[in-house]
Amino acid sequence: MQAELQAANNPFPKSIKILTGILCVMFPVGLFLMFSAWGKQFLWTTTLFLGLQAVITFIILAKLADLFSVTISTVLVLIFSYFIEWWGVNTGFPFGYYSYTDVLKPIINGVPLAITFAWFVVTANSMLAAKYFLKNTSIYTIAFISAVFILATDILLEPFASFVNNYWVWAENKIPLQNFLNWLFCGFLFSLLLDKIIKWKNNFPNQKNLLKIPLIIIGINLLNFTIVNLANGYFALTITGLIMFAIVILSLIKFKPNEN
Repeated sequence: MQAELQAANNPFPKSIKILTGILCVMFPVGLFLMFSAWGKQFLWTTTLFLGLQAVITFIILAKLADLFSVTISTVLVLIFSYFIEWWGVNTGFPFGYYSYTDVLKPIINGVPLAITFAWFVVTANSMLAAKYFLKNTSIYTIAFISAVFILATDILLEPFASFVNNYWVWAENKIPLQNFLNWLFCGFLFSLLLDKIIKWKNNFPNQKNLLKIPLIIIGINLLNFTIVNLANGYFALTITGLIMFAIVILSLIKFKPNEN
């Protein structure tokens, strides 16, 4: 009872409050840079933005689970995502033929560090968002819902990152279908990897409150992508991604199991 009262009075650890506050300030600043010809030279700060999201996400995971298991799973996602991106850039598999520009720095053998942060952030927060809506559910169900969130994120991300901000360039300036299919597949595997390795704490008093932060992170990213995409005339992919998110979230709310 005392732990529950403490959780109610202090729903978020101070570190998460401060870092999330900084993230919320960086969001409009980043938008300004993207809409300003002068600000284009600072698009490399996307790495800092994603790095901050990764730190917040790691802290949340560490509060909800065993630190060692969180560290191992995080490192594995970062390593595997880097390898997949490096392989993709050099072979065209599994996402199609593309290459990264020099906008995002630092770049390690053709792959920006920011991209590994992005995979971790999108995967972990999508999985935590699925856990927010679903309790006592199979890890395969969680991984599938997470993968759909990840796919919807990529649908919104592609015009924002490739066509507007030129973070990467597709061959013939076309996004192949295999890119979306393999984002779904890799998203499922990464989500399953995280959930299987992480040793979750039972009845952690701040769990429900902490799981709201991933929703904030996802919301900031979706708003970012949507504003920039629509301002630049990319309506089809943007609307498709938003509809996908809406359908899944409304379905999860409607069929949410009774937690009593």
